[in-house]
Amino acid sequence: MLERVAVALGSELRQRLVFVGGCTTALFITDPITLEDVRATDDVDLIVDLAGYAAWVTLEEQLRNRGFSASPEDEVVCRMRLGALKVDFMPDDAKILGFTNRWYARGIEQSKPYQLTDDLVIKILPPELFVATKLEAYKGRGDNDLMLSRDMEDILLVVDGREELVGEIDAADEDIRKYIASQFYDIQQGIDFDHFLEGNIRGPGGRVDIVRERFSRITACDKR
Repeated sequence: MLERVAVALGSELRQRLVFVGGCTTALFITDPITLEDVRATDDVDLIVDLAGYAAWVTLEEQLRNRGFSASPEDEVVCRMRLGALKVDFMPDDAKILGFTNRWYARGIEQSKPYQLTDDLVIKILPPELFVATKLEAYKGRGDNDLMLSRDMEDILLVVDGREELVGEIDAADEDIRKYIASQFYDIQQGIDFDHFLEGNIRGPGGRVDIVRERFSRITACDKR
């Protein structure tokens, strides 16, 4: 799915757009056991830095020329289709489409190249900003329901499946580090936190305790 979209974008747009969201979760996981639990997504999300609505119109035209199209079935204003595949293009400026994520602009600035295949390089968020954007999305649409939130499921997979994440968050810019730490603190205080861990973490005995300890270490990242 990612490869199909990346090929369709072409080299120029691949250099401008950053892949985000659940479709990239697996790219951050370094533990093969956790990788098996990554959910399949039915869409691909990308973010882009645009200077005003006119730039959005220009981008839409470029995308149409690359095989993307709008569908009358879709009510999502940022959505286009590549065949039947749903692809959402989200500007970093809320004034363009009326919404954004507070961390998109930083994510574009700090995006990293990722070797998707031998011939394809895409841009993705650094791990700490993947977590920050997912936390912001959870706040906006999760209704504080850990058990039903796909955003929190993705975050948990990366905490579980990327041992180095704690150090990456601890080394992040101060505002990113403190934001993630404070959100993790609030999440751990919720009455459903233990059920959330126990219901979603698979693997050998003691894995839940390892992940709980990582959550605590991330929460402590705002103490320095």
